[in-house]
Order: sequence, then structure tokens, then C-alpha cells
Amino acid sequence: MKMNVLKRFTLLTVSAVMAVTLAACNNKKEEKQTSNTTTTTETAKSEAFPKFKGKDFDGKDVDESLFSKNDVTLVNFWFNGCAACVNEMPALEKFNKKLKEHGAELIGANVEASDEATLKDAKDILAKQGATYRNIVINSGDEAKAYLAKIFSFPTTVMVDKKGNIIGDPIVGNLEDEKKQEEIIKMIEQVKAGNSVSSTVTQGQVKEGQATGSNDELAALTAKENEVFAAHQDLWNKVFATMNKDQIEQTQNMPYDQVLKAQVEANKSQFSAEELKTLEEDIAKIAEIEKDLAEASAKASKEK
Repeated sequence: MKMNVLKRFTLLTVSAVMAVTLAACNNKKEEKQTSNTTTTTETAKSEAFPKFKGKDFDGKDVDESLFSKNDVTLVNFWFNGCAACVNEMPALEKFNKKLKEHGAELIGANVEASDEATLKDAKDILAKQGATYRNIVINSGDEAKAYLAKIFSFPTTVMVDKKGNIIGDPIVGNLEDEKKQEEIIKMIEQVKAGNSVSSTVTQGQVKEGQATGSNDELAALTAKENEVFAAHQDLWNKVFATMNKDQIEQTQNMPYDQVLKAQVEANKSQFSAEELKTLEEDIAKIAEIEKDLAEASAKASKEK
């Protein structure tokens, strides 16, 4: 469940609001194995979507008031270098048309397009994928930045009602699966009827309301790994800020913990002895978690 290492490091260097975890999309083989898996991030189920200000891709001002225009709005977080995000866009275009029939809408939120060049690239990507649904960039709002920092995988989608309240848990992974789309539509209809809704959109093959032990284990392990980074987030941000393209490209096919180790080793002169010790201890913890993640992922694949 790792995203492209080079792009993720670049994103972390450019935007301090992003978390320091390299989780999400990678090559097509991994996407096929993980794209239908739904996990959750640490967000309270009754939480209001944070107040924010930004622009849509047409240059119009946007804020949280946009949610009042639909019974439910799906906010799909993505960035230019995320292959899984880009690959699902044609499916999202079709799904958005279906959503509008039910009083809902999908809106893309690019977390990377903070400058004109990146914004242009994002627009080009959407055009090539035939995606016409609305896209926005969140530029300001302390609460919004803190919320973005909790997103560790891409694409991630959150459902928001017309009052601006987040519905259930964030949906991690793409939305191409028809069963998953059907569950989302059911949740929208429940919201419109004023009924309570289940907290999670499950994998397509899973019966409604039934939890999956393997997916729960993957989510727990991912959260555990995120906690390692969060405990020394300033230090890890410093690590990523020292990265350069050549160093990262040399580690593309290495195990995750070895990638981190290589990056620290290549830039060890930038850190004190105490900082290097802390990083070494964190990498050792991540190596153990990665082993558990590999086992849990294999187990989840067998259960499919």
C-alpha cells in the first residue's frame, strides 16, 4: 500500500501539512491487490468537516458552504503523482452522474496543486482522463490543514452531509467497485431519509454490516506505523526535506524500511547523533510493522 516514493517525498517537501507516511498507491499490480480494500483514518464519526477557504479549478472561491448545495458531497482527496487516484477518474466521472441522480455530488480535492505549474498538470490529468467533475484546492484554514495531515493514503474519500458533518469513516482506496458504489448510494438515501447510517463502506464482497478481520488488522497496523512517524514528526519532516530526486530514484524497488534507512544514511551529516539514534529506533519499529503488514496483506488476499 505504498505510493510512488519519489512523488511522495516531493509532496512532503513542498507541503508541510501532509503527513510523513508513504502509504497508498504504487504500481498497477499493487493497485489490483489493494484497490478494493477499505480502511479508516482517525476521524470522529460526528466530526464536522473543517472550515476552509480555497479555489476551484476554474478560479472561483470555495469554502465549506459548498456542502449545502447537495444532500451529500463526496470529497475525493488526490494528488498528481498518485497512479491509483488518476486511474479511477473515468469511473468517478460515471459515478458522479449517478450520484447527482440521488442528490449527491463528487468533488475532487487536489492536495498538491499549490502553484500554477502543479495546477496546470492537475488540469491536464483530468482532461486526459475525461473527468469533468468539480475539483478544488484547499488553501487555508488551520483545522483543514490539521485534517489533511491525518490522511495517510490516497485516494481517500469522505462523505459530508449538507450541514457540513462528516458521514461515517473516510473511505480509503478507489471507488471503482460497483458494490462499493451501491453501498455509498444506500448511505446517501439513508441520510436523505433522516436515518442513521453504518460507519464504514465495506469491501464489495462483504455482506453489509459485517466486519473483516484482515482489513481491520491492516488498518490497525497502518495506524501503528503512522504513530511511529507522528511521535517524531518534526524530525521525519526534516528527513524528507533533505531528499533529492537521484537519492530517491535509487531506492524505488527497496523494502519500505530500507528506503527510509537509505535516505537517512545518505543525509546523516544533517542530523545530530541523538537524532540519528531516534531515527534508527523508529526504522527498526517500522521494519517489524512492515513484516506484519505483509503477512496481513497476504491473509487478506487469500480471503478474497
